[in-house]
This record gives sequence, C-alpha cells and structure tokens, in this order.
Amino acid sequence: MEKLSEKKISRALQDTEFFKTLEPAEMMYVLVSDIILRGDVKKSNFEYWLTQEERWPEISAEDRMDQVLRVLEDESPSAALQAFQKVGFMRFCMPRCFPIRKLMDKKTFYSIIDNFNQLEYRRDDLAFKLAVLMFSFDPLATEETLYDANFDQDAINWICNLIYFYMEFIRLNTPKKLKSFVGKFGKDFYFDMNDYAWAILKITKMRELKPLKSKDHVLSWMNQGVPLDAEDLELTREDILEAGAESEDEVTAIQQLLIEHCQKKPLDNIRELELSLVKNLTQKEIDRTIRRVRKAKERRY
Repeated sequence: MEKLSEKKISRALQDTEFFKTLEPAEMMYVLVSDIILRGDVKKSNFEYWLTQEERWPEISAEDRMDQVLRVLEDESPSAALQAFQKVGFMRFCMPRCFPIRKLMDKKTFYSIIDNFNQLEYRRDDLAFKLAVLMFSFDPLATEETLYDANFDQDAINWICNLIYFYMEFIRLNTPKKLKSFVGKFGKDFYFDMNDYAWAILKITKMRELKPLKSKDHVLSWMNQGVPLDAEDLELTREDILEAGAESEDEVTAIQQLLIEHCQKKPLDNIRELELSLVKNLTQKEIDRTIRRVRKAKERRY
C-alpha cells in the first residue's frame, strides 16, 4: 500500500463519508493513525470498517504487520497497544498468534502491552521492540507471522532466537555455561540477549524470569583478552579453509573447537598453535562437532 498523505489521513479522520471511499488497507491505516494519536478510534469510521469484513483479505500480511510496527514506533506506545488490542487489530494483524491459549502467556502478553512504556533498553530499536512484543506468543506462530510479513531470514532468526533461547539464557548460572553460550552464539548476540532478558523482566515484572547478572563477567573476560567467540580467534575462516576444511560447516565446527580450547587456555590463542591444533583434529571429531553445533543452535518448536 502506498502511504497516505497527511491531508487524506486528516480528512478521513474527520469525514466518515470520505473514509468510506478508501481501500481496506487505507481504512486500516487511518484507524491505526487514530489509535496512535489519541488511543481510540472514531466510532462511525470503525463501525463502517466492521461492515467491510468481506474485503479484509485484500490487506496483505505485510501491510498488517506495518501497522504493528507503526504503533511500536511511538515513544510511549502502551495506550496505543491497549487500544490496538481492544479493537481487535492485534489479532487481525497477527492472526497466527491468536488466540493465546496458555493462561500464563496471556498474563504475560497483557503485562507487556500495559507496561511497554517502562521499556528502558533500546527504545529506538524497532526490531528489538517487536521481539519484546512477540515474547508471549507461540514461537512457531511468531516465526510464521514474520515470514508471512516478508521479513528477511536474518531478521526472523534474530527475533526468534531471542525468544526461543531466552530460558536457556536466564539459566546460565556458572562461568562455564556462560562462556559456552557466548562461544555458540557470539558476543553480539550475547549482548542482545542480555538487553532482551532485562527488558522482559522490567516490563513483565515476573521475578521468575529474572536473568543472572552476567554482563560484568563477559566484559571482564573481554578486558582480559579471553577469546570468547570466533572473531577473537587469531585463526581466520580463510586460514581454516587453507588448512584443509572442505565446507563452511567444517569451518564453523573447527572454530567452535578452537573457541572451547582457547576459553580454557587463553594463552593458546596464537595463529601457529591453532593451526597445529586444527591439523591434529580427526574427521570424526569435526563431524561430531558439526552435529553438536547444529543441534545447539536449532530451534525445535
């Protein structure tokens, strides 16, 4: 849908007869504009919208998700999110995610939309805010919703991984487990996950979802020069390919083995020593690690 001009939006908000001339996607855009502006919809406009149900399928999943994102873009979106849910647009725009069947998930969902204004982390990061909103939905439904809305695969993976691996993250109760998590997913995802976990705790107020304070440990290891992920290794992917790795999967597996070794022995993070370690690996070790890495990062809904 082409974006409506401010003039047309203003006229449609005031004049229901003009509102009736719009296409369904444009009607929805105007109604959501009303929600964002004042936390409600004009009654006569909404009543006409309800008479157009047979035309609602004309609105694409992408246009529907765009309205969710418009609401989330607001600096303080709680009132708009509440109205969006009240008039049925949350379900309309993300039909795969509703109804929410589990009582605890339903409670979490309402806590999120009611308290979204209290979000302290990454308030200008729209993808992050969407991941927070989606926290209480069925993970597979979330993935399918994002796919339907034409999100690219990297964005889908990032959002779904934040949700799916959340429970694993908040149970990282030893340095060994923490290093293993960072080694599997990388420092960038660790910091994203840490922000996400504390954001969820803040706005759901559910103490059972409280993560452990691990960031200081990770920052300390980084300051000490402890190799935590593949980018910290002296040996590059190109070096590993030149050393005889035959596929990207093999490179990733070898990197994982080097990370695990160097996390235990940081002083071994030397290019020549790592090359020697690679050359001494057996194919059986590499194949086993390929399977382990795939399993560790695979979402199993």
